[in-house]
Amino acid sequence: MTCEEARRVIGAEPNTSSRELAEHVQGCAACAEFQLEMLALDANIRRALEEPPVGTRFRRRVTSRPRWALAASVLVGILGVLVVWALRVENSLAHEVVAHVIEEPQSWTPTDPASQAEVAEVLRKSGLLLEAAPYEVMYARSCWFRGHFVPHLVVRTAHGLATVLILRDENIGTRETFHEDGLFGVLVPSAHGSIAVLAADGAQLDDLAARMQIAVRPMGNAAAAG
Repeated sequence: MTCEEARRVIGAEPNTSSRELAEHVQGCAACAEFQLEMLALDANIRRALEEPPVGTRFRRRVTSRPRWALAASVLVGILGVLVVWALRVENSLAHEVVAHVIEEPQSWTPTDPASQAEVAEVLRKSGLLLEAAPYEVMYARSCWFRGHFVPHLVVRTAHGLATVLILRDENIGTRETFHEDGLFGVLVPSAHGSIAVLAADGAQLDDLAARMQIAVRPMGNAAAAG
């Protein structure tokens, strides 16, 4: 289940539950937060639309007359929340990372490892070095991403191929996991920006991310070539 599918299901029925949705929400902090907000909004809507208690004639007249306006305002509120969350996820770093990887399907089909010179050149464009690469690098490209050249690597691990994007210009506060379009991913902060790791199997992500955090080093005072 993708984030878009999860948001559609949650937006239609916040209280719904299924194994597939539960698995996605468990691994996606953004969608989990979205579900909590929608549950809270749903509860507020139900309370607002409840029949007001019987009181004085004046109170009944005041509380009953604007029910149609209340319903309209509630609908506007729901649409506003959905639009804000759609934009937030659509423009999120994780979403853009997934979209970039999908746009390079050839990165998943290398037959021969990249040479050390190729890998070094890709890292050099971003002002980085890769000391003692933890795994064999099968694919190495310098890609334009969010206004900067970023190293796009595919490495072979014991679990299979995994993609690594070294995002020197993207600073994140905490580790973030995601699952979108059939890919499991993790974003982790590093001493030099952040690192994204994606794979079809989520078992290897944290180990690979930790190894890359250690292996990636800046080039010192050497200027990165454009």
